[in-house]
Amino acid sequence: MGGYLQQALYEISVLGWFEETVRPMVQGIVNAITRAHDNIQPGSVDLSVGELLNTNINRSPASYLLNPKEERSQYAYDVDKNMTVLGFRDKTGKGLGLISWFAVHGVSVNETNHLVNGDNKGYAAYITERTMNPSSISGKGRFVSAFAQSNEGDVTPNTLGSFCTGTTIPCDGSKNDKCPTGSSCNGRGPGWEISDYESNRIIGQQQADKAIELFKQEGHSLSGTIDFRNKFFDITTMVVNGSHLSAGTTDGPGLTSLGIYQNMTHGTPLWNIIKDILRTPTKEQEKCQAPKPILIDTGEISFPFPWQPTVLEIQLFRLGDVFITSTPSELTTMSGRRLRRAIKSRLESHGFSVQDVIYSGPANGYASYCTTYEEYQEQRYEGASTPYGEHTLEAYIEAFYELVDVMANGTSIASVALPDYTSKAFSLAPPDFTDHPLLLHKFGDVLTDVNTTSVYKSGQTVKAVFVAGNPRNNVMLDSTYLTVEQLVPYSGGKYRNGKWKVIRTDNDWDTRFRWKSVSKLLGMSKATIEWDIDDTVKAGTYRLGYFGHHRNDLSQQVTPHQGYSSIFTVQ
Repeated sequence: MGGYLQQALYEISVLGWFEETVRPMVQGIVNAITRAHDNIQPGSVDLSVGELLNTNINRSPASYLLNPKEERSQYAYDVDKNMTVLGFRDKTGKGLGLISWFAVHGVSVNETNHLVNGDNKGYAAYITERTMNPSSISGKGRFVSAFAQSNEGDVTPNTLGSFCTGTTIPCDGSKNDKCPTGSSCNGRGPGWEISDYESNRIIGQQQADKAIELFKQEGHSLSGTIDFRNKFFDITTMVVNGSHLSAGTTDGPGLTSLGIYQNMTHGTPLWNIIKDILRTPTKEQEKCQAPKPILIDTGEISFPFPWQPTVLEIQLFRLGDVFITSTPSELTTMSGRRLRRAIKSRLESHGFSVQDVIYSGPANGYASYCTTYEEYQEQRYEGASTPYGEHTLEAYIEAFYELVDVMANGTSIASVALPDYTSKAFSLAPPDFTDHPLLLHKFGDVLTDVNTTSVYKSGQTVKAVFVAGNPRNNVMLDSTYLTVEQLVPYSGGKYRNGKWKVIRTDNDWDTRFRWKSVSKLLGMSKATIEWDIDDTVKAGTYRLGYFGHHRNDLSQQVTPHQGYSSIFTVQ
Protein backbone atom coordinates (compact mmCIF):
# COMPACT_ATOMS: atom_id res chain seq x y z
CA MET A 1 0.00 0.00 0.00
CA GLY A 2 2.92 2.31 -0.58
CA GLY A 3 3.92 3.16 2.99
CA TYR A 4 1.20 5.70 3.81
CA LEU A 5 -1.43 3.65 5.69
CA GLN A 6 -1.39 3.81 9.49
CA GLN A 7 -2.22 0.25 10.54
CA ALA A 8 0.66 -2.13 11.26
CA LEU A 9 -0.60 -4.91 8.94
CA TYR A 10 -0.40 -2.61 5.93
CA GLU A 11 2.93 -1.12 6.97
CA ILE A 12 4.68 -4.46 7.50
CA SER A 13 4.06 -5.55 3.92
CA VAL A 14 5.99 -2.56 2.54
CA LEU A 15 8.60 -2.27 5.32
CA GLY A 16 6.87 0.54 7.14
CA TRP A 17 5.92 4.20 6.85
CA PHE A 18 7.68 6.29 4.20
CA GLU A 19 7.79 10.05 4.29
CA GLU A 20 8.95 9.95 0.63
CA THR A 21 5.47 8.60 -0.14
CA VAL A 22 3.37 10.54 2.37
CA ARG A 23 4.74 14.05 1.82
CA PRO A 24 4.38 14.10 -1.99
CA MET A 25 0.86 12.64 -1.70
CA VAL A 26 -0.21 15.33 0.76
CA GLN A 27 1.54 18.11 -1.15
CA GLY A 28 0.15 16.84 -4.45
CA ILE A 29 -3.39 16.93 -3.07
CA VAL A 30 -2.85 20.45 -1.70
CA ASN A 31 -1.43 21.58 -5.06
CA ALA A 32 -4.40 20.09 -6.92
CA ILE A 33 -6.90 21.85 -4.64
CA THR A 34 -5.04 25.13 -5.00
CA ARG A 35 -4.94 24.91 -8.79
CA ALA A 36 -8.62 24.01 -8.93
CA HIS A 37 -9.48 26.96 -6.69
CA ASP A 38 -7.38 29.33 -8.78
CA ASN A 39 -9.14 28.18 -11.94
CA ILE A 40 -12.78 28.25 -10.77
CA GLN A 41 -15.07 29.21 -13.63
CA PRO A 42 -18.73 28.84 -14.67
CA GLY A 43 -19.49 25.55 -16.37
CA SER A 44 -21.65 22.47 -16.59
CA VAL A 45 -21.55 18.81 -15.57
CA ASP A 46 -23.23 15.94 -17.38
CA LEU A 47 -23.58 12.18 -16.81
CA SER A 48 -23.14 9.44 -19.43
CA VAL A 49 -23.29 5.67 -18.96
CA GLY A 50 -22.32 3.01 -21.49
CA GLU A 51 -21.39 -0.66 -21.72
CA LEU A 52 -17.71 -1.61 -22.05
CA LEU A 53 -17.04 -5.25 -22.97
CA ASN A 54 -13.88 -7.40 -23.16
CA THR A 55 -12.20 -5.41 -20.38
CA ASN A 56 -13.06 -7.25 -17.13
CA ILE A 57 -14.12 -10.69 -15.85
CA ASN A 58 -14.94 -12.16 -12.44
CA ARG A 59 -11.92 -13.83 -10.83
CA SER A 60 -14.05 -15.64 -8.21
CA PRO A 61 -17.13 -16.81 -10.13
CA ALA A 62 -17.72 -19.71 -7.71
CA SER A 63 -18.28 -17.20 -4.91
CA TYR A 64 -20.52 -15.03 -7.06
CA LEU A 65 -22.73 -18.04 -7.84
CA LEU A 66 -23.53 -18.42 -4.14
CA ASN A 67 -25.61 -15.25 -4.31
CA PRO A 68 -29.36 -15.91 -4.71
CA LYS A 69 -30.38 -16.93 -8.22
CA GLU A 70 -33.24 -14.46 -8.29
CA GLU A 71 -30.78 -11.67 -7.51
CA ARG A 72 -28.23 -12.81 -10.10
CA SER A 73 -30.97 -13.05 -12.73
CA GLN A 74 -31.40 -9.27 -12.57
CA TYR A 75 -28.00 -8.80 -14.20
CA ALA A 76 -26.63 -9.88 -17.57
CA TYR A 77 -23.06 -10.37 -16.29
CA ASP A 78 -21.26 -11.49 -13.15
CA VAL A 79 -19.31 -8.20 -13.15
CA ASP A 80 -20.46 -4.64 -13.83
CA LYS A 81 -19.83 -3.79 -17.49
CA ASN A 82 -21.11 -0.22 -17.39
CA MET A 83 -18.73 2.73 -17.40
CA THR A 84 -20.03 5.93 -15.82
CA VAL A 85 -18.55 9.29 -16.85
CA LEU A 86 -19.05 12.75 -15.41
CA GLY A 87 -18.07 15.34 -18.02
CA PHE A 88 -17.01 18.86 -17.05
CA ARG A 89 -17.26 21.75 -19.55
CA ASP A 90 -16.80 25.52 -19.45
CA LYS A 91 -19.64 27.93 -20.22
CA THR A 92 -18.90 27.71 -23.94
CA GLY A 93 -19.17 23.91 -23.88
CA LYS A 94 -15.44 23.29 -24.27
CA GLY A 95 -14.16 20.30 -22.30
CA LEU A 96 -12.40 20.80 -18.98
CA GLY A 97 -12.16 17.19 -17.81
CA LEU A 98 -13.88 13.95 -16.94
CA ILE A 99 -14.15 11.40 -14.15
CA SER A 100 -14.69 7.79 -15.21
CA TRP A 101 -15.85 4.93 -13.00
CA PHE A 102 -15.35 1.35 -14.17
CA ALA A 103 -14.91 -1.79 -12.09
CA VAL A 104 -11.61 -3.50 -12.85
CA HIS A 105 -8.57 -4.18 -10.67
CA GLY A 106 -5.34 -2.35 -11.50
CA VAL A 107 -3.33 -5.57 -11.74
CA SER A 108 -2.55 -5.82 -15.44
CA VAL A 109 1.18 -5.39 -14.88
CA ASN A 110 1.09 -7.49 -11.71
CA GLU A 111 3.98 -8.52 -9.46
CA THR A 112 6.43 -8.72 -12.39
CA ASN A 113 6.60 -4.92 -12.43
CA HIS A 114 9.55 -3.17 -10.76
CA LEU A 115 8.74 0.36 -11.89
CA VAL A 116 6.41 3.03 -10.52
CA ASN A 117 3.37 2.38 -12.66
CA GLY A 118 -0.27 3.52 -12.73
CA ASP A 119 -1.38 0.21 -14.30
CA ASN A 120 -4.42 0.19 -16.59
CA LYS A 121 -6.18 3.09 -14.84
CA GLY A 122 -3.08 5.26 -15.07
CA TYR A 123 -2.58 4.40 -18.73
CA ALA A 124 -6.22 5.25 -19.46
CA ALA A 125 -5.80 8.69 -17.85
CA TYR A 126 -2.51 9.23 -19.72
CA ILE A 127 -4.00 8.37 -23.12
CA THR A 128 -7.13 10.42 -22.48
CA GLU A 129 -5.16 13.53 -21.57
CA ARG A 130 -2.80 13.10 -24.54
CA THR A 131 -5.86 12.81 -26.79
CA MET A 132 -7.66 15.80 -25.32
CA ASN A 133 -4.50 17.94 -24.98
CA PRO A 134 -2.82 17.03 -28.30
CA SER A 135 -0.21 19.77 -28.32
CA SER A 136 0.94 19.34 -24.71
CA ILE A 137 3.96 17.55 -23.24
CA SER A 138 3.05 14.13 -21.78
CA GLY A 139 -0.65 15.03 -21.92
CA LYS A 140 -0.41 17.79 -19.31
CA GLY A 141 -2.77 20.59 -20.20
CA ARG A 142 -6.18 22.17 -19.72
CA PHE A 143 -8.15 18.91 -19.88
CA VAL A 144 -7.81 16.69 -16.79
CA SER A 145 -9.05 13.11 -16.57
CA ALA A 146 -9.47 10.77 -13.61
CA PHE A 147 -10.16 7.04 -13.89
CA ALA A 148 -11.68 6.15 -10.55
CA GLN A 149 -12.35 2.70 -9.16
CA SER A 150 -15.69 1.08 -8.47
CA ASN A 151 -16.84 -2.26 -7.04
CA GLU A 152 -13.87 -4.27 -8.39
CA GLY A 153 -13.26 -6.57 -5.42
CA ASP A 154 -13.74 -9.74 -7.49
CA VAL A 155 -12.99 -8.21 -10.90
CA THR A 156 -9.80 -8.74 -12.90
CA PRO A 157 -8.40 -7.28 -16.15
CA ASN A 158 -6.89 -10.69 -16.97
CA THR A 159 -9.68 -11.38 -19.40
CA LEU A 160 -8.37 -14.65 -20.84
CA GLY A 161 -8.80 -16.40 -17.48
CA SER A 162 -6.30 -18.17 -15.23
CA PHE A 163 -3.84 -20.90 -16.16
CA CYS A 164 -1.00 -22.80 -14.56
CA THR A 165 2.17 -21.01 -15.66
CA GLY A 166 3.98 -22.65 -18.54
CA THR A 167 0.92 -24.74 -19.44
CA THR A 168 -2.53 -24.51 -21.00
CA ILE A 169 -4.14 -25.96 -17.84
CA PRO A 170 -6.96 -23.72 -16.55
CA CYS A 171 -7.05 -23.12 -12.76
CA ASP A 172 -8.72 -21.02 -10.09
CA GLY A 173 -6.19 -21.07 -7.24
CA SER A 174 -8.31 -23.24 -4.93
CA LYS A 175 -7.12 -26.22 -2.87
CA ASN A 176 -8.98 -28.57 -5.21
CA ASP A 177 -7.33 -27.22 -8.32
CA LYS A 178 -3.57 -27.36 -7.81
CA CYS A 179 -1.05 -26.68 -10.55
CA PRO A 180 1.88 -29.00 -11.41
CA THR A 181 4.99 -28.72 -9.27
CA GLY A 182 6.92 -25.55 -10.08
CA SER A 183 3.87 -23.91 -11.63
CA SER A 184 1.43 -21.38 -10.15
CA CYS A 185 -2.06 -20.19 -11.05
CA ASN A 186 -1.88 -16.83 -12.82
CA GLY A 187 -4.36 -14.70 -14.72
CA ARG A 188 -3.65 -13.84 -18.33
CA GLY A 189 -4.47 -10.51 -19.88
CA PRO A 190 -5.28 -9.97 -23.56
CA GLY A 191 -1.65 -9.28 -24.48
CA TRP A 192 -0.01 -11.88 -22.21
CA GLU A 193 1.90 -13.59 -25.04
CA ILE A 194 3.78 -10.33 -25.62
CA SER A 195 4.04 -8.97 -22.08
CA ASP A 196 2.08 -7.78 -19.07
CA TYR A 197 2.75 -4.25 -20.29
CA GLU A 198 0.92 -5.02 -23.53
CA SER A 199 -2.06 -6.33 -21.57
CA ASN A 200 -1.95 -3.15 -19.51
CA ARG A 201 -1.91 -1.02 -22.64
CA ILE A 202 -4.91 -2.83 -24.15
CA ILE A 203 -7.08 -2.67 -21.01
CA GLY A 204 -6.15 0.98 -20.41
CA GLN A 205 -6.74 1.96 -24.03
CA GLN A 206 -10.20 0.40 -23.99
CA GLN A 207 -11.17 2.38 -20.90
CA ALA A 208 -9.79 5.59 -22.42
CA ASP A 209 -11.63 5.07 -25.71
CA LYS A 210 -14.94 4.43 -23.95
CA ALA A 211 -14.54 7.38 -21.59
CA ILE A 212 -13.82 9.76 -24.48
CA GLU A 213 -16.79 8.36 -26.41
CA LEU A 214 -19.11 8.88 -23.43
CA PHE A 215 -17.72 12.35 -22.76
CA LYS A 216 -18.44 13.45 -26.31
CA GLN A 217 -22.06 12.28 -25.99
CA GLU A 218 -22.90 15.05 -23.51
CA GLY A 219 -25.47 13.03 -21.59
CA HIS A 220 -27.82 13.79 -18.69
CA SER A 221 -27.26 17.37 -17.50
CA LEU A 222 -26.78 17.82 -13.75
CA SER A 223 -28.40 20.70 -11.92
CA GLY A 224 -29.74 21.55 -8.50
CA THR A 225 -28.40 21.00 -5.00
CA ILE A 226 -24.80 20.16 -4.14
CA ASP A 227 -24.46 18.51 -0.74
CA PHE A 228 -22.39 15.96 1.17
CA ARG A 229 -22.22 14.02 4.41
CA ASN A 230 -19.43 11.92 5.86
CA LYS A 231 -19.15 9.77 8.95
CA PHE A 232 -16.37 8.18 10.99
CA PHE A 233 -17.69 5.10 12.78
CA ASP A 234 -16.27 2.12 14.65
CA ILE A 235 -17.36 -0.84 12.56
CA THR A 236 -16.48 -3.30 15.32
CA THR A 237 -19.32 -1.90 17.46
CA MET A 238 -21.98 -2.00 14.76
CA VAL A 239 -25.12 -4.04 15.43
CA VAL A 240 -26.95 -5.18 12.27
CA ASN A 241 -30.68 -6.63 11.57
CA GLY A 242 -9.45 -16.04 6.33
CA SER A 243 -6.28 -17.47 6.44
CA HIS A 244 -6.24 -17.94 2.67
CA LEU A 245 -5.87 -14.24 2.03
CA SER A 246 -2.20 -15.31 2.13
CA ALA A 247 -2.95 -17.61 -0.80
CA GLY A 248 -3.31 -14.49 -2.90
CA THR A 249 -5.47 -14.33 -6.01
CA THR A 250 -5.05 -15.54 -9.56
CA ASP A 251 -3.83 -11.98 -10.20
CA GLY A 252 -0.92 -12.54 -7.79
CA PRO A 253 -0.50 -15.95 -6.10
CA GLY A 254 0.58 -15.95 -2.46
CA LEU A 255 1.72 -18.68 -0.07
CA THR A 256 0.50 -21.71 -2.03
CA SER A 257 3.93 -23.28 -1.60
CA LEU A 258 3.17 -23.50 2.13
CA GLY A 259 -0.12 -25.28 1.58
CA ILE A 260 -2.40 -22.25 1.72
CA TYR A 261 -4.99 -22.00 -1.06
CA GLN A 262 -8.15 -20.05 -1.77
CA ASN A 263 -11.45 -21.42 -0.33
CA MET A 264 -9.72 -23.27 2.56
CA THR A 265 -11.83 -23.29 5.73
CA HIS A 266 -9.13 -24.73 7.98
CA GLY A 267 -5.63 -23.67 8.92
CA THR A 268 -2.31 -25.48 8.51
CA PRO A 269 -0.12 -26.82 11.37
CA LEU A 270 2.66 -24.32 10.66
CA TRP A 271 0.37 -21.28 10.50
CA ASN A 272 -1.56 -22.40 13.56
CA ILE A 273 1.70 -22.30 15.52
CA ILE A 274 2.58 -18.85 14.14
CA LYS A 275 -0.95 -17.62 14.88
CA ASP A 276 -0.79 -18.68 18.51
CA ILE A 277 2.68 -17.18 19.00
CA LEU A 278 1.42 -13.76 17.92
CA ARG A 279 -1.95 -14.01 19.63
CA THR A 280 -4.45 -16.76 20.24
CA PRO A 281 -7.86 -15.63 18.93
CA THR A 282 -10.69 -15.36 21.43
CA LYS A 283 -13.75 -17.59 21.05
CA GLU A 284 -15.76 -14.50 20.13
CA GLN A 285 -13.29 -13.67 17.34
CA GLU A 286 -13.38 -17.21 15.98
CA LYS A 287 -17.19 -17.13 15.96
CA CYS A 288 -17.23 -13.72 14.29
CA GLN A 289 -14.89 -14.81 11.50
CA ALA A 290 -16.35 -18.30 10.88
CA PRO A 291 -16.14 -20.11 8.53
CA LYS A 292 -12.85 -18.29 8.03
CA PRO A 293 -9.86 -19.95 9.76
CA ILE A 294 -7.81 -17.20 11.39
CA LEU A 295 -4.26 -17.00 10.09
CA ILE A 296 -3.24 -14.10 12.34
CA ASP A 297 -5.61 -12.43 14.78
CA THR A 298 -4.89 -8.98 13.36
CA GLY A 299 -8.13 -7.53 14.69
CA GLU A 300 -7.10 -8.10 18.32
CA ILE A 301 -3.38 -7.27 18.09
CA SER A 302 -2.52 -3.73 19.18
CA PHE A 303 1.29 -3.84 19.45
CA PRO A 304 2.99 -1.53 18.66
CA PHE A 305 -0.34 -0.12 17.47
CA PRO A 306 -3.48 -1.68 15.92
CA TRP A 307 -2.92 -3.98 12.97
CA GLN A 308 -6.33 -3.39 11.41
CA PRO A 309 -8.43 -0.21 11.18
CA THR A 310 -11.55 -0.12 13.31
CA VAL A 311 -12.68 3.46 12.71
CA LEU A 312 -13.71 3.84 9.07
CA GLU A 313 -14.90 6.80 7.03
CA ILE A 314 -17.78 6.72 4.56
CA GLN A 315 -19.03 9.56 2.37
CA LEU A 316 -22.12 10.50 0.39
CA PHE A 317 -21.99 13.32 -2.19
CA ARG A 318 -24.96 14.84 -3.98
CA LEU A 319 -24.71 16.56 -7.37
CA GLY A 320 -28.33 17.29 -8.20
CA ASP A 321 -29.91 13.90 -8.84
CA VAL A 322 -26.61 12.00 -8.95
CA PHE A 323 -25.15 10.59 -5.72
CA ILE A 324 -21.57 9.38 -5.21
CA THR A 325 -20.80 7.04 -2.35
CA SER A 326 -17.49 5.71 -1.08
CA THR A 327 -16.04 3.26 1.46
CA PRO A 328 -12.46 2.34 2.36
CA SER A 329 -13.16 -1.31 1.45
CA GLU A 330 -12.93 -2.98 -1.94
CA LEU A 331 -16.49 -4.11 -2.61
CA THR A 332 -17.18 -7.13 -4.77
CA THR A 333 -19.55 -6.89 -7.72
CA MET A 334 -22.69 -7.96 -5.86
CA SER A 335 -21.71 -6.05 -2.71
CA GLY A 336 -21.54 -2.86 -4.74
CA ARG A 337 -24.85 -3.61 -6.42
CA ARG A 338 -26.57 -4.20 -3.09
CA LEU A 339 -25.09 -1.06 -1.55
CA ARG A 340 -26.12 1.13 -4.48
CA ARG A 341 -29.59 -0.41 -4.54
CA ALA A 342 -30.06 0.12 -0.78
CA ILE A 343 -28.91 3.75 -0.92
CA LYS A 344 -31.12 4.50 -3.92
CA SER A 345 -34.15 3.01 -2.17
CA ARG A 346 -33.47 5.00 1.00
CA LEU A 347 -33.01 8.22 -0.97
CA GLU A 348 -36.25 7.70 -2.86
CA SER A 349 -38.09 6.96 0.39
CA HIS A 350 -37.18 10.51 1.43
CA GLY A 351 -38.49 11.94 -1.82
CA PHE A 352 -35.16 12.42 -3.63
CA SER A 353 -35.12 12.12 -7.42
CA VAL A 354 -32.24 9.73 -8.21
CA GLN A 355 -30.74 9.50 -11.68
CA ASP A 356 -27.81 7.37 -10.54
CA VAL A 357 -25.88 6.18 -7.47
CA ILE A 358 -22.17 5.82 -8.20
CA TYR A 359 -19.91 3.71 -6.01
CA SER A 360 -16.32 4.97 -5.77
CA GLY A 361 -13.78 3.11 -3.70
CA PRO A 362 -11.69 2.30 -1.90
CA ALA A 363 -11.36 5.85 -0.58
CA ASN A 364 -10.30 7.60 2.66
CA GLY A 365 -7.99 4.92 3.99
CA TYR A 366 -8.04 1.19 3.39
CA ALA A 367 -10.02 -1.60 5.03
CA SER A 368 -9.37 -4.58 2.74
CA TYR A 369 -12.39 -6.25 1.11
CA CYS A 370 -16.14 -6.53 1.56
CA THR A 371 -18.12 -9.46 0.17
CA THR A 372 -21.77 -10.39 0.43
CA TYR A 373 -22.80 -12.76 3.23
CA GLU A 374 -23.13 -15.60 0.70
CA GLU A 375 -19.75 -14.98 -0.96
CA TYR A 376 -18.07 -14.93 2.44
CA GLN A 377 -18.98 -18.58 3.00
CA GLU A 378 -16.84 -19.68 0.02
CA GLN A 379 -13.77 -18.07 1.60
CA ARG A 380 -11.87 -17.29 -1.54
CA TYR A 381 -9.42 -14.41 -1.37
CA GLU A 382 -12.11 -11.71 -1.22
CA GLY A 383 -14.01 -13.38 1.64
CA ALA A 384 -10.80 -14.19 3.49
CA SER A 385 -9.81 -10.52 3.16
CA THR A 386 -13.08 -9.26 4.63
CA PRO A 387 -11.74 -8.54 8.13
CA TYR A 388 -14.96 -7.67 9.95
CA GLY A 389 -16.84 -10.90 9.29
CA GLU A 390 -19.74 -12.05 7.17
CA HIS A 391 -22.04 -9.13 8.05
CA THR A 392 -19.63 -6.37 6.94
CA LEU A 393 -21.78 -5.27 4.00
CA GLU A 394 -24.86 -4.97 6.22
CA ALA A 395 -22.88 -2.76 8.60
CA TYR A 396 -21.95 -0.45 5.72
CA ILE A 397 -25.57 -0.31 4.54
CA GLU A 398 -26.80 0.60 8.03
CA ALA A 399 -24.20 3.37 8.27
CA PHE A 400 -25.20 4.76 4.87
CA TYR A 401 -28.85 4.80 5.88
CA GLU A 402 -27.81 7.26 8.59
CA LEU A 403 -26.02 9.46 6.03
CA VAL A 404 -29.05 9.49 3.75
CA ASP A 405 -31.38 10.34 6.66
CA VAL A 406 -29.34 13.31 7.87
CA MET A 407 -28.89 14.58 4.32
CA ALA A 408 -32.64 14.41 3.85
CA ASN A 409 -33.24 16.20 7.17
CA GLY A 410 -30.55 18.81 6.58
CA THR A 411 -28.83 17.89 9.82
CA SER A 412 -25.32 16.75 10.79
CA ILE A 413 -24.25 13.34 12.02
CA ALA A 414 -22.24 12.26 15.04
CA SER A 415 -18.82 10.74 14.35
CA VAL A 416 -16.16 9.14 16.48
CA ALA A 417 -12.59 10.46 16.43
CA LEU A 418 -10.18 9.07 13.87
CA PRO A 419 -7.12 7.67 15.70
CA ASP A 420 -3.68 8.94 14.74
CA TYR A 421 -0.85 6.40 14.99
CA THR A 422 1.69 8.22 12.84
CA SER A 423 3.86 9.02 15.87
CA LYS A 424 4.26 5.26 16.41
CA ALA A 425 4.99 4.43 12.79
CA PHE A 426 8.11 2.46 11.95
CA SER A 427 10.32 2.07 8.91
CA LEU A 428 12.41 -1.02 8.21
CA ALA A 429 13.94 0.43 5.07
CA PRO A 430 17.65 1.26 5.11
CA PRO A 431 18.35 4.88 6.06
CA ASP A 432 19.49 7.47 3.55
CA PHE A 433 23.27 7.56 3.29
CA THR A 434 25.61 10.08 1.74
CA ASP A 435 25.86 9.75 -2.04
CA HIS A 436 29.18 9.49 -3.84
CA PRO A 437 29.81 9.47 -7.58
CA LEU A 438 31.49 6.48 -9.18
CA LEU A 439 35.29 6.69 -9.20
CA LEU A 440 36.75 9.18 -11.66
CA HIS A 441 33.28 10.58 -12.37
CA LYS A 442 30.94 13.28 -11.17
CA PHE A 443 27.18 13.18 -10.73
CA GLY A 444 25.38 13.35 -14.08
CA ASP A 445 28.27 11.93 -16.10
CA VAL A 446 27.36 9.52 -18.90
CA LEU A 447 28.57 5.99 -18.22
CA THR A 448 27.07 4.38 -21.31
CA ASP A 449 26.12 6.70 -24.13
CA VAL A 450 23.58 6.44 -26.92
CA ASN A 451 24.68 5.08 -30.27
CA THR A 452 25.84 8.14 -32.19
CA THR A 453 27.14 6.29 -35.25
CA SER A 454 23.79 5.04 -36.56
CA VAL A 455 20.30 6.38 -37.17
CA TYR A 456 17.48 5.23 -34.87
CA LYS A 457 14.16 4.13 -36.39
CA SER A 458 10.67 3.25 -35.20
CA GLY A 459 10.65 0.08 -33.13
CA GLN A 460 14.10 0.68 -31.63
CA THR A 461 14.99 1.69 -28.05
CA VAL A 462 17.54 4.37 -27.27
CA LYS A 463 19.31 4.10 -23.90
CA ALA A 464 21.89 5.91 -21.79
CA VAL A 465 23.32 5.28 -18.31
CA PHE A 466 24.29 8.11 -15.91
CA VAL A 467 26.12 8.51 -12.59
CA ALA A 468 23.26 9.06 -10.17
CA GLY A 469 22.22 9.92 -6.65
CA ASN A 470 19.54 8.07 -4.70
CA PRO A 471 16.12 9.08 -6.15
CA ARG A 472 14.73 9.04 -2.59
CA ASN A 473 16.59 12.33 -2.07
CA ASN A 474 13.91 14.09 -4.13
CA VAL A 475 10.83 12.41 -5.59
CA MET A 476 10.50 15.18 -8.20
CA LEU A 477 6.91 16.20 -7.46
CA ASP A 478 5.61 18.13 -10.49
CA SER A 479 8.96 17.49 -12.15
CA THR A 480 10.74 14.59 -13.88
CA TYR A 481 13.77 12.32 -13.57
CA LEU A 482 14.23 12.29 -17.33
CA THR A 483 13.54 14.11 -20.55
CA VAL A 484 13.62 13.30 -24.24
CA GLU A 485 14.43 16.52 -26.07
CA GLN A 486 14.26 17.45 -29.73
CA LEU A 487 16.47 20.09 -31.32
CA VAL A 488 14.14 22.53 -33.01
CA PRO A 489 15.70 24.79 -35.66
CA TYR A 490 14.98 28.47 -35.95
CA SER A 491 13.49 29.83 -39.15
CA GLY A 492 15.75 29.07 -42.07
CA GLY A 493 15.90 25.35 -41.29
CA LYS A 494 19.36 25.32 -39.74
CA TYR A 495 20.04 23.41 -36.48
CA ARG A 496 22.91 25.65 -35.45
CA ASN A 497 21.90 27.50 -32.29
CA GLY A 498 18.56 25.72 -32.33
CA LYS A 499 16.38 25.26 -29.24
CA TRP A 500 15.90 22.03 -27.27
CA LYS A 501 12.22 21.16 -26.83
CA VAL A 502 11.08 18.58 -24.25
CA ILE A 503 8.81 16.00 -25.95
CA ARG A 504 8.79 13.25 -23.29
CA THR A 505 9.16 12.99 -19.49
CA ASP A 506 9.08 10.11 -16.99
CA ASN A 507 5.27 10.36 -17.13
CA ASP A 508 5.22 8.93 -20.65
CA TRP A 509 4.41 5.31 -21.44
CA ASP A 510 7.36 4.92 -23.81
CA THR A 511 10.03 6.13 -21.36
CA ARG A 512 11.57 4.33 -18.38
CA PHE A 513 13.82 5.37 -15.50
CA ARG A 514 15.72 2.59 -13.74
CA TRP A 515 17.92 3.19 -10.71
CA LYS A 516 20.47 0.71 -9.37
CA SER A 517 22.82 0.80 -6.40
CA VAL A 518 26.39 0.01 -7.38
CA SER A 519 27.76 0.13 -3.82
CA LYS A 520 25.46 0.55 -0.82
CA LEU A 521 28.46 1.00 1.48
CA LEU A 522 29.92 3.86 -0.59
CA GLY A 523 26.57 5.29 -1.70
CA MET A 524 27.32 4.85 -5.40
CA SER A 525 24.55 4.34 -7.94
CA LYS A 526 23.60 4.69 -11.57
CA ALA A 527 20.44 5.52 -13.49
CA THR A 528 19.36 4.10 -16.85
CA ILE A 529 17.05 6.05 -19.14
CA GLU A 530 15.23 4.30 -21.98
CA TRP A 531 12.99 5.59 -24.75
CA ASP A 532 11.01 3.39 -27.14
CA ILE A 533 10.73 5.10 -30.53
CA ASP A 534 7.46 4.60 -32.41
CA ASP A 535 6.09 5.73 -35.75
CA THR A 536 4.65 8.94 -34.29
CA VAL A 537 8.15 10.33 -33.60
CA LYS A 538 9.25 12.94 -36.10
CA ALA A 539 12.58 12.66 -37.87
CA GLY A 540 15.18 14.89 -36.29
CA THR A 541 17.96 15.35 -33.74
CA TYR A 542 17.41 14.32 -30.12
CA ARG A 543 19.07 13.85 -26.74
CA LEU A 544 18.23 12.20 -23.39
CA GLY A 545 18.32 14.21 -20.16
CA TYR A 546 18.79 12.92 -16.61
CA PHE A 547 17.86 14.91 -13.47
CA GLY A 548 18.70 13.80 -9.94
CA HIS A 549 19.81 14.84 -6.45
CA HIS A 550 22.65 13.73 -4.19
CA ARG A 551 23.12 13.99 -0.43
CA ASN A 552 26.40 15.61 0.66
CA ASP A 553 28.90 14.24 3.21
CA LEU A 554 28.84 16.51 6.23
CA SER A 555 25.90 18.83 5.82
CA GLN A 556 23.56 16.13 4.47
CA GLN A 557 22.30 18.89 2.18
CA VAL A 558 20.57 17.64 -0.96
CA THR A 559 22.03 19.11 -4.16
CA PRO A 560 20.59 18.82 -7.67
CA HIS A 561 22.57 17.50 -10.62
CA GLN A 562 21.86 16.71 -14.24
CA GLY A 563 23.40 15.19 -17.33
CA TYR A 564 22.72 14.75 -21.03
CA SER A 565 23.52 12.06 -23.53
CA SER A 566 25.17 12.79 -26.83
CA ILE A 567 22.83 13.86 -29.58
CA PHE A 568 21.41 11.18 -31.87
CA THR A 569 19.34 11.07 -35.02
CA VAL A 570 15.90 9.59 -35.57
CA GLN A 571 14.86 8.96 -39.15
